[in-house]
Amino acid sequence: MKKLISLLFVLTFACSPTNNGDNAPTFAVSVTQDLNSAVIDQKITLTASTNEPIKSIDYSIDGGTTFGNEYSTTFGTNAKLYLDFDTVGTKHIVFRIKNNDGDVVDKAITVNVERGNAIQITSLKLNSFYNMGETWDSEFNDTDINRLADVNFVILKPRLNVFDGTRDGAPNSSWIWFRSQTRDNESNLNWDLQNEALYINIEQLTPYIAFGDDDGGNIGQDLMLGPPFERVIPISDYINTKPNTILVEEVNINLEYEIGIDW
Repeated sequence: MKKLISLLFVLTFACSPTNNGDNAPTFAVSVTQDLNSAVIDQKITLTASTNEPIKSIDYSIDGGTTFGNEYSTTFGTNAKLYLDFDTVGTKHIVFRIKNNDGDVVDKAITVNVERGNAIQITSLKLNSFYNMGETWDSEFNDTDINRLADVNFVILKPRLNVFDGTRDGAPNSSWIWFRSQTRDNESNLNWDLQNEALYINIEQLTPYIAFGDDDGGNIGQDLMLGPPFERVIPISDYINTKPNTILVEEVNINLEYEIGIDW
């Protein structure tokens, strides 16, 4: 009888649920956002508040499929992310927060982005540039069409620092926002951009443009004869008149282009 009682005691102890309360995660995170709806290029601030010191933060703007670069500093129990968007629609953001023990909490939020007062660049035509029609690729003789420039352009925007919220307006801190197709041998220097969704809020930032001779393999020449290697697109000068096309002349480098705008 004593053996039976002992066996029942052992089985009862072995089958009792384990109390893991002491090992349960204690890292609690809440995230607030200053805007539920924003316009193109408008800064959105996300604030994470925690009950423990934050070691690092990261973020995803595709709902958690991909993340950016993990960022660590002395946060304390509050950390911020600063985001902006250049396309319209509902954005699914994941704010990832990690504590010193390596516990990770993901908080998902959504922001609806509207066009607002952003202009749309719809076309660009390059009318002239230095040495147009002459030799840019000296490996070809003076009668070979391949001596002509293989022309493309890039549009640059001042970059928003995701982790401190600053946006340096200097062109050397800007990033290539759009790169055009290359037109070989100066053929058809007219780009239809209506389907590229090139929206810029000129009340928030200043865009820049640069033209080049693209020989492939990251080899090329500067049609801007820089430095500077880029110039301001002066759209804000026309905010009151709102023409459909703006003619831009950079006289000192013999450059002229027309840019189509939807206001």
